[in-house]
Amino acid sequence: MITIIGATHPGRREHNEDCFTADSSTGLGLIADGMGGYAGGDLASELVKTTIEEAVSKQQGLQEAIARAHSVVRQRAAEDTARHGMGSTVIVLKTQGFDYQIAWVGDSRAYLWDEYGVLKQVTRDHSYVESLLASGAITYQESLCHPNRNLITQAVGVNIEKDLDIGLIGGRLASGQKLLLCSDGLVDEVSDKDIAGIIHRSANSEEAIKQLIAAALQAGGRDNITVVIATAEGGGSNELPAIEPEVIRSSALGCSANAGLPESLSMDKEKACVGNNMATLSTGISAAAAISKPRIYSLAWRTWLACSVVALVASLLLFYIAGA
Repeated sequence: MITIIGATHPGRREHNEDCFTADSSTGLGLIADGMGGYAGGDLASELVKTTIEEAVSKQQGLQEAIARAHSVVRQRAAEDTARHGMGSTVIVLKTQGFDYQIAWVGDSRAYLWDEYGVLKQVTRDHSYVESLLASGAITYQESLCHPNRNLITQAVGVNIEKDLDIGLIGGRLASGQKLLLCSDGLVDEVSDKDIAGIIHRSANSEEAIKQLIAAALQAGGRDNITVVIATAEGGGSNELPAIEPEVIRSSALGCSANAGLPESLSMDKEKACVGNNMATLSTGISAAAAISKPRIYSLAWRTWLACSVVALVASLLLFYIAGA
């Protein structure tokens, strides 16, 4: 069987816009990370949570359930102008026996952990920087300090219906393996290597969740932190072999970590989400147009301009010295 438990913490913020479900009896685990501040982030995540719970209880598939939640959030935002732009990321786990499916929108993540201490990221963030990384336009190290690293390209309730991209993967757990779901409040503060180490050292999943949240708080806790862990137990002699989905990146104990995305540069660390309008860069990757282009590109532009000026001055100086 698979047991599912979870916990959430507001971090250093006064307001918690995350919410979660951890129900072993129904095999449902969920994290929704709301955005929209006091205008509606907590409402958006709660609407996503309750809508998906209801849809799954009626035997609807995960993608269908998320699509339904998307419509509900958009409708509520349309009815109240004060909540315009509210939305939520979501990641949903559904288990049956040792089999599972995971669906997601946004940058809340799922990891697979095994008893050998290897942590594998199995969902790909719907984020601007992840799209650049996947295309080869930037390296992993460059992604860690990219000025737009907290821009997400998909969110429940924000994208128009036809543009909503709902990720879906599936697999089967072997006894002792775990699935970790988390909001970005964890991976923004704690590296994958440290997450793997905490799980490895913890006596059980409950202790692991407590220690993961404590580590995120100690590292700064600048966002809400939510963790859900599903653990496969007691497969017995008839246990089938594990089936793993595609691994995006992995981190083993004692090896260099593929850390989560660092904190946003924005003052309140709010996510910015792509809406209907898209702007194409020279790389061919679409960037968020929901925020004005000066805000998106100003830091990168200033950095490039400063480097260009320095290079020009150095060239002129060398030319002058050579002429002298």
